[in-house]
Amino acid sequence: MDKRITISVGGDAYVSEVIRDSLSTIDSFKVVDSDHLQQSDIIYWVGGKGPSIKKYFLFWIKKDPFIINHWIGTDVLHEMEKNQQNGMNRLGNFLEDFIVNWKLKRGRLINLAGAPWLVDELAKLNILSSYLPITTIDANTLETVDPQRVKDIDFLSYVPFNRFNFYGGDNIVKLAARWQNYSFLIICADLKEIPPDLVEKIPKNVTISPRVERNKMPELYQRSKFFIRYTQHDSESLSVFEALYYNLQVLWTYDFPHTHKIETLEKVSDTIPSLVKNWQPNYQGHAYVIEHFSIEKWREKFLEIIKGTLHQRENR
Repeated sequence: MDKRITISVGGDAYVSEVIRDSLSTIDSFKVVDSDHLQQSDIIYWVGGKGPSIKKYFLFWIKKDPFIINHWIGTDVLHEMEKNQQNGMNRLGNFLEDFIVNWKLKRGRLINLAGAPWLVDELAKLNILSSYLPITTIDANTLETVDPQRVKDIDFLSYVPFNRFNFYGGDNIVKLAARWQNYSFLIICADLKEIPPDLVEKIPKNVTISPRVERNKMPELYQRSKFFIRYTQHDSESLSVFEALYYNLQVLWTYDFPHTHKIETLEKVSDTIPSLVKNWQPNYQGHAYVIEHFSIEKWREKFLEIIKGTLHQRENR
């Protein structure tokens, strides 16, 4: 890559912002948002099969940008559900797949996946992808971890309001209702303000917060002992990486080093008092995410994938 390349980033709003920040550290790229999609050399799309083919049909067919589709979790679940559709929906999906595969065969599209299990799930849908986790872990820019910080939040969690049960909000409320001596903070990142009727329905030891800006999150991590990620389907999560960086113990529905796996609601509920009583800063988790999930590692892997793909295309 001898010249500066314009790369537009679109799709999932929050993760797109993270990707733009990461790409901005690479001198080879001029990073823009999705409003400049049609003037870009590379389109980096977060979530699903890329920009809408229906909206940008002529762009997909006549233009020749390089498209990177980064699958991040619920988009894979949505693709599985689409595969079960019939009738006109099935025909529409077939046409979409035909165009995407045409682009793929021409060496102008690649798929990335944010977790190893997403690579496997996509493969079952005949979508080949490369594993590349998305991360914000940069020890040079993240707030320094303060081991002496007072921990006045026992359990912290992100739970989008519009998918409250999918992300385990109902189960977290049940945990709080059983263990009312412990404090819970649930951040609904998709809300600007909390509906009063929601507050009335939850236990008094649960605080519901609207969206918190990224630069304000380190303070909340530093004040917390545990992070709960109780989702039905997931990728390797930015919030899990960040929680581990700030020495939190993590409860998650997936197997991951230096976290506690949630098997069932009953099992995790029974362990809550013991977990709180024996809490210690998660130094091992902190070291693990810095070693394996740093921005520097992400940048190296991303450039390796891109250069390898472009090299294969040149040699066809």
